[in-house]
Amino acid sequence: MDFDDVEGKAVLTVYVQRGLEEGYVLHLEHLAVPLRVDGTLLRLSPAPHVDRDAADFRRITAARTAAAKAEAELNAAVSAARANGDSWEFIGTALDMTARTARERFGHTLRRPRKGATTK
Repeated sequence: MDFDDVEGKAVLTVYVQRGLEEGYVLHLEHLAVPLRVDGTLLRLSPAPHVDRDAADFRRITAARTAAAKAEAELNAAVSAARANGDSWEFIGTALDMTARTARERFGHTLRRPRKGATTK
């Protein structure tokens, strides 16, 4: 997990890695000041020994976030297309899939409550 400053620069990266035996290792990177834990001051050397950086972890979490945003945008785009009267054939063609596959994948997100049904 990255903690960024107002300019978007990582000022602290924290991640947990499985240790060689039973247990885990907590990694702190980019730490600029001493860290207090339970009232005890821990002083870290200016260049703490790190087995490897968290670049892969950050890349995975960034990709996961981007995929979630892309999925939300795709759902919104399909919803807008249906609201504007576009057919499932049109949407399926845009998605490079059949109309049936598009309807099965996105149709549940577009369903509205039936007349007379109450919402909670």
